[in-house]
Amino acid sequence: MVDYPVPYKTDSIYFSYNVKDYKKAVQFYTEVLGFEKGWDGGEEVGWVEFALPMEGAKLGLNIQKEGKIEQGSGVVVLEVHDLDKTKNYFDSKNVKTTDIIDIPDMVSYFNIYDIDGNRLQAVSDPRVKSE
Repeated sequence: MVDYPVPYKTDSIYFSYNVKDYKKAVQFYTEVLGFEKGWDGGEEVGWVEFALPMEGAKLGLNIQKEGKIEQGSGVVVLEVHDLDKTKNYFDSKNVKTTDIIDIPDMVSYFNIYDIDGNRLQAVSDPRVKSE
């Protein structure tokens, strides 16, 4: 079992992003997010897959050398056990994040942005309960 730097829950989803700088993107997803590389075709192939915190779930990165990266076309949602601890971790890595948003009795979450501006989201059980 992989020891992730963030207290991820075991539910995840497969998703892929286009990235401009293959090496920096791979570094972000391995060193900052702590994802383990699975299949890596290298920069020449322009595709790498990462194991996510759920058996069989993957994140793929596809190099896009021409044109503008379409940001915000999707989001990877990562469920975590401790949202505050997770937020502090990303802040300590100087990763761009938003403030935590609490929707009472539903969910608490914040957004995380990778080096190309792609949005991920950390979510947890609601931190705020209605009275």
